[in-house]
Amino acid sequence: MKTVNFIFGIHNHQPVGNFDFVMEHAYRHSYLPFVEVIEEFPNIAISIHLSGCLLEWLEDHYPDYLDRIAGLVQRGNVEILSGGFFEPVLAVISDVDKIGQIQMMNDYIRKRFGYEPKGLWLTERVWEPYLAKPIAEAGIKYITVDDYHFLGTGKQERDLTGHFITEEQGKTLSIFPISQKLRYAIPFKDPQETIDYLRQYATEDGSNAIVMTDDGEKFGVWPGTYETVFEKNWLRDFLEILDQNSDWIKTCTFSDYYVDHSPKGRIYLPTASYFEMSEWSLPWEAGENFDNLVREFEHQERSEEVKPFIKGGIWRNFLFKYDESNWMQKKMQHLSDRYHRIDPKSLTSAKRKDLKIAREHLWRSMCNCAYWHGIFGGLYLPHLRHAIYKELLSCEAILNKIEQRSRLYIEKLDVDADGDEEILITVDNLHMAFAPHRGAMMTEFSLLDKSYNVLNSLKRYKEAYHRKVTEAGRESASGSIHDNVIAKEEGLENFLKYDKYPRKNLLDHIINPSVTLEQFRNCEYYEDSDFIQGKYSYKIDKKRRSITFTRDGWVNWQAFRIEKEVTFDTISVKIRYRLTNTGDKKNQFCFGPEFNFAMLGGNSPDRYYLADSIRLKESALNSNGALTNTKSMSVVNEWDKFKLTVTADNADRFWYFPIETVSLSESGFERVYQSSVIVPLFDVELKPGETSEIQLELQVDNLCESSLDKV
Repeated sequence: MKTVNFIFGIHNHQPVGNFDFVMEHAYRHSYLPFVEVIEEFPNIAISIHLSGCLLEWLEDHYPDYLDRIAGLVQRGNVEILSGGFFEPVLAVISDVDKIGQIQMMNDYIRKRFGYEPKGLWLTERVWEPYLAKPIAEAGIKYITVDDYHFLGTGKQERDLTGHFITEEQGKTLSIFPISQKLRYAIPFKDPQETIDYLRQYATEDGSNAIVMTDDGEKFGVWPGTYETVFEKNWLRDFLEILDQNSDWIKTCTFSDYYVDHSPKGRIYLPTASYFEMSEWSLPWEAGENFDNLVREFEHQERSEEVKPFIKGGIWRNFLFKYDESNWMQKKMQHLSDRYHRIDPKSLTSAKRKDLKIAREHLWRSMCNCAYWHGIFGGLYLPHLRHAIYKELLSCEAILNKIEQRSRLYIEKLDVDADGDEEILITVDNLHMAFAPHRGAMMTEFSLLDKSYNVLNSLKRYKEAYHRKVTEAGRESASGSIHDNVIAKEEGLENFLKYDKYPRKNLLDHIINPSVTLEQFRNCEYYEDSDFIQGKYSYKIDKKRRSITFTRDGWVNWQAFRIEKEVTFDTISVKIRYRLTNTGDKKNQFCFGPEFNFAMLGGNSPDRYYLADSIRLKESALNSNGALTNTKSMSVVNEWDKFKLTVTADNADRFWYFPIETVSLSESGFERVYQSSVIVPLFDVELKPGETSEIQLELQVDNLCESSLDKV
């Protein structure tokens, strides 16, 4: 009889820092019912991967669930796949961290499940050819990626019926292809369609294997799938039909097949992820063109023919597509470099313990989800970025202690790998970064004692999918998330505004006095100078704890000079501007240094505005307005117990407004609060040779219960 091997697996993951209620929902609607069903089928083999982030949560909340999985492993029909413990994209972390995280997962699986892992779940299937070496050195024998990777080499779909072997510098690794057809069929189509597809690959020698391994959340968490998979018994029906056809469909684990079957051949895969990622990682215009091309070939019924030759972007594109992602990733790499330069043998036992804790924070910060964006919220979700910064800054604080960095520490380093140095400044619990080549803006403002980056903001990017927002309906999402075009609220198209500049601090705007708040907020105005992202020279004065940035440029097409002196204290930053008209005509404009405060919630009752220490009537951080006769504005964060105050005694007015993005998630288009903007505005009129001085202060205050009562 002709037979075929079928490898069926799931990958379960929740990001570092995800909300507890989200984790609980996923557990109740996917992870638990899935295991309850497969317990009924002792003859069906399953491969399971659980990320370390999820495993830690399960250990704290439902250790009995992990006991049940361990029981399935001992029963013999379940394999546990390894991976980077905190679900990093392996391609963008150092090799020593790759190997360390994989070995951490291997150790956990041995101890918790009594299983020796041989296979690895590759995060987001992001493959680069050199990965074969460190993965093999971590003790892994095989991984699995999408068939799209293989089709790009010229392989045909009919060839992808087992595992293939690759190598890097003599280190070998086997790779299994995942069937995209089955990824899209399971669990969205009738189980019989999968059976019919498998029948095509049944042979007399029974050596073929077809793989379907994908996100476990599509079984119950994705919109509409709980009803389909569990209430209407799709999963049970699927496993039953596999069981009924067990005479010719041999379900097996990756491990079973790997041991019994030699590689189908040698392979060298290109840099790739799954096909959808090749669209998501493109900038908006290229993304629109890519989508048009794919739809055109689908209309011509030629998509299968041409898809192997449509490459799109690669995962690393996110690091140039989004500055905010790149900064996190490069900061993570910088801290990794600092960590690995420390010799544990040179430390006391107490500091060695601290170093181990620093490594755990570092590795947690590598969790992939907040570094990119596709159909999942990812980078657009402030709480996920905040979770990454919390780990990064916790690591940084420990390394500062171990390395005995002085009360004031200044270093020049090209953190973001753009070819120009940033200036990093640590003053006790304040950590700041300045980019002299980008308008001398402040790119990071972190409170180390609270592990909080105040500039964890995201600018409003144009996305390829934004053209679909106006056609999005309000009906409930269901089926594959790739097919849903749903809006979570009406009128989202009115929020499709795009920023010309990053949302950071000390962005120095020079605008026409006729520009309105609404125009400024929507970026529908002209910047009347070249200072906002121009290159400044600078001079550091450690004795005075200051940096003076200077640039000669133009305002209103006339020569102009700005000198920006920034002085640092343990709880404040003082800024003194000297605006000098170096031209030969009178110059008149409105000057506004921009401040951003990412408070994680635009309508949270415990986060609000103050003006001159008095709470505004409409004080929510997603409110907007203009204030006159005001010397200071504050944002209060009661949850994290701090207040940030911008003082500008001579400001003519203050503008304030929220930055809200429109992004895509698995449940549809949604509006997301990113930060609150405060801009003190100064009306400036200078004759040739005249100078105007402006002074501001950004102060940090820790809050206690008594201080909150006074607000």
